[in-house]
Amino acid sequence: MSNEKNSVSPSEMEPNDLPDVPAFQDEFTRDFLQSTEQTKEGYYPFLSGSDSFTMDFPEDMTVNKRSYEIGPENRSEFITMSHTDTQREAFLNQRMSYISFLTDPENSRERMRSSSDKNLEFNEIETEHKEQHLEIAEYENDSLHVTAALIWNENNQGISIFSHIDCRKDLNENQCAESKQTQKDAVIEMLKSIQFTEKESE
Repeated sequence: MSNEKNSVSPSEMEPNDLPDVPAFQDEFTRDFLQSTEQTKEGYYPFLSGSDSFTMDFPEDMTVNKRSYEIGPENRSEFITMSHTDTQREAFLNQRMSYISFLTDPENSRERMRSSSDKNLEFNEIETEHKEQHLEIAEYENDSLHVTAALIWNENNQGISIFSHIDCRKDLNENQCAESKQTQKDAVIEMLKSIQFTEKESE
């Protein structure tokens, strides 16, 4: 019986049968989630709309339908995701841009520097995914802590990501710094979970 239930995708299930968390209760976000089985505590398996990459998706975030874009032949994709709980101590807003035609990682780094108006210094982070690279730069922008990430592989697939973290206004400086650090650590783990899917031969 459980096998039959697990074979049904979350988008085909009744909302009352789904986990009572924002990611599943939001109809648009639900379409990206592949199972109600957690990948780890608080995270569920996510597949991009272009079928280009997977990741561990936080249960307390949703994908913004209004800003979502997917390019012709699934060659590009733009995703914005954010927290929905206004009582959180630290909030994350994340913008992800996927392309299937990244020929030079340095061009992408320069575009990200230009977009942020910062001289970003990228450092590579080790992940379990040996056939791809994760590079991260961090900076402060007014009250925001920003993690800029570039993920790429030798198949010309690339994802540029800006993760903006802000605090609830009633926190003092120490509380805000601690909450931002906790959220930043979660962001890094999420970024490390991203994995490109195999591209079909042209």
